[in-house]
Amino acid sequence: MELDKDSLQFVFGSTIRALHKATALEFDKSGLEISPEQYHLLKIIASKEDSIQAELAEIMQLDKSGIMRHIDQMEARGFVQRVNDAQDRRKKYIVLTESGIQKLDNCKIALDKMANTILKGVSDAELLIFKQVLTKLKENAGG
Repeated sequence: MELDKDSLQFVFGSTIRALHKATALEFDKSGLEISPEQYHLLKIIASKEDSIQAELAEIMQLDKSGIMRHIDQMEARGFVQRVNDAQDRRKKYIVLTESGIQKLDNCKIALDKMANTILKGVSDAELLIFKQVLTKLKENAGG
């Protein structure tokens, strides 16, 4: 069977892998010591006031044990902390620390630098259309 390199799935998948790899390399070059997944997780935690592990797993579309590994690693590095719920001691919120906020800011700087490279030759109008098409594809796929 011949590989169809023009198929939407191939082009999209290879683009996502390339962007993920470029992000990881930029984070490494910048000395950030964080994975792209952990960066996205920090962004989600920063945007939600009361983040719990189950919700984070659902948003990231990862299993709970995968999210727990990321949270454990980030907690060990001081980027997040677990805080007990006042009414339900079994429930723990994941919150950013000052170090986590600083890490997010540093990642944003690295990503802005990377954007200048990866968006070279792409107009604002093309980028807007691309985002709209991606949104439609996601909705049509049931996401």
